[in-house]
Amino acid sequence: MIQINLNLVFTIINLLVLYILMKKFLFGPVIRIMDQRKEMIDQQFEEAKKTEDRANQLQKQYENALKSAKEESYQIVEQAKLEAKAQAERTAEEARVQADQLFAKAQADIASEREYAMRQMQGEIGKLAMEAAARIVGSQAGEEQDLSMYDQFIEKAGDPDDNGSC
Repeated sequence: MIQINLNLVFTIINLLVLYILMKKFLFGPVIRIMDQRKEMIDQQFEEAKKTEDRANQLQKQYENALKSAKEESYQIVEQAKLEAKAQAERTAEEARVQADQLFAKAQADIASEREYAMRQMQGEIGKLAMEAAARIVGSQAGEEQDLSMYDQFIEKAGDPDDNGSC
């Protein structure tokens, strides 16, 4: 049979008291500290997850902004190309208009110079005809007769503008 020794009873009582004291003064605070640490770690994980979610959201926003910036820059480049092409066409058209104006002015100048030269030649031809007629007639009959002879000569020679020759 089991003998219960007084020493054994005291040891069991001591162990029970020690267990109760340890539970109250040691295990309780340690468990509370561990629970607090666990809550703090859980909060940090939650904050880390929130931060990661915000970072992902910001990354998506930045990617969207970058995409729209690329699209906008592409549109700006395309618009600049269209404007440059339109400006080049306007410049070419202005150059054509100026060239046409210069050509028309040059033709007008040529026509007026030709007319002036024809008038001078007619005058010279008229003088020569008058001198030739005066030599043939032998005398100077007068200015009125000279003019009528000049008119007759021009009529017989023909007007250069009538037949289109120069």
